[in-house]
Amino acid sequence: YGDGGVIPDEVTDHLRAVYRANSVRFDWQRDDVLIVDNMLTAHAREPFTGPRRIAVAMAEPSDAPSDEGS
Repeated sequence: YGDGGVIPDEVTDHLRAVYRANSVRFDWQRDDVLIVDNMLTAHAREPFTGPRRIAVAMAEPSDAPSDEGS
């Protein structure tokens, strides 16, 4: 709640259940790419073992008109 108070167990249980119910999980394939919009998506990851390569690009939101339909 942001005030340092205790969050009741039933509230955290409910939030966890909602996250689980709305999760999307898939098995990665070689050369898969994931793009996440941090403004629209809550995200996390499950434990992982083995080699991997991580590349990150970040941008600021923009109100600029798009070129779609041009």
